[in-house]
Amino acid sequence: MTHQIAIKKVESEEQHLVFAEIYVPDRPDSDKDFMTAPQIRDMAYKFMKMGRLSSIDVQHNNQLVPGATFVESFIARKGDPDFIEGSWVGGLYIPDEETWGMIKKGELNGFSMEALALRSPVDLEIDVPPVVSGLTMKSDDGHEHTFHVAYDDEGNFRGGSTDFVNGHMHKIVKGTVTETESGHSHRFSYIELDAQ
Repeated sequence: MTHQIAIKKVESEEQHLVFAEIYVPDRPDSDKDFMTAPQIRDMAYKFMKMGRLSSIDVQHNNQLVPGATFVESFIARKGDPDFIEGSWVGGLYIPDEETWGMIKKGELNGFSMEALALRSPVDLEIDVPPVVSGLTMKSDDGHEHTFHVAYDDEGNFRGGSTDFVNGHMHKIVKGTVTETESGHSHRFSYIELDAQ
């Protein structure tokens, strides 16, 4: 299974640290799989126990990023200001300049977990609003946008856009980064909006 979550915090440009949820509880992923908070906790603890801290590649190409490693791993607690309760959160150190440059440009904009999993069929009823709104992360000049993304009746992402700020707006066609406009893009996360 694969699961991608937006990078939420570029903690330190100088230290090359990024943070994001690796897996969020009770929310279907891109393969329409999901895990409960206890299952996620067990998976996170097993990962750390096995010491796979440097098993980091790009786009599942199985080529390890030089020097990249987990420096933090935790389960988000209730009231966490940045992360969804019960999520497995990772903090990664990325010393490789090429990979770090891709993160800064928004070309790499999330964590994507790859794992073998045992599937159990479950019938779920999920309410997916037709439109979700929120705020993008701030750009280098400190501005942000309100964004709106749409979903079809089956919960599939259909795209969206931001509002106009400083004479421009951004289209959203996939992933967790807006299209580039006026020389920049914005990261955003629509999974967190209904979670807290």
